[in-house]
Amino acid sequence: MELRVGIIVGSVREGRRGEAFARWILGLASDRREVKAELLDLKDWPLPSYSFREGTTAAEQSYPPDSLAGRWAKKITAQDAFIIVTPEYNHGYPGALKNALDHLSAGWRHKPVAFVSYGGFAGGARAVEQLRLVAIELRMVPVRDEVNVKLVGFEADERGRPSDPLYAKRAEAMIDDLLWWARVAKQGRES
Repeated sequence: MELRVGIIVGSVREGRRGEAFARWILGLASDRREVKAELLDLKDWPLPSYSFREGTTAAEQSYPPDSLAGRWAKKITAQDAFIIVTPEYNHGYPGALKNALDHLSAGWRHKPVAFVSYGGFAGGARAVEQLRLVAIELRMVPVRDEVNVKLVGFEADERGRPSDPLYAKRAEAMIDDLLWWARVAKQGRES
């Protein structure tokens, strides 16, 4: 069973480390025989502020198919699972990521999500705690395993990816968990 996994780069800031981490995870996920992984960089998706009228139901959310938001909806709906790569800013996650999540409802539904975070001593764990709550409200399936990269004392290879093999071990466990849930959820959505 082919599984489409979207790797979302959650930061749009200049000098961000998230793109290197996302490309690292993209490579690890793409090494899996059944996975078709795709990088979804929010810099490439400058969505306008979410502006649907309060009280709008998920069924009422629709965008013109040729609009940026319509193309975003189509891209997200086509995925079977997600890995969100996010920094932690001021104990939270970036506004651009929240906006991208809020733009859809049905496209996220019943799809697993895993998290790779980065930041100070907590390695972005506080941002992930908040994202888990949002994912549950969107009816996503957040997986237990995650990767939290501590930037204090961080050592990277020439591409900006973690040198410590512990990060790769944690990433492989996270991807294993995500793919197990992706298969189960895809079968459920198809039936």
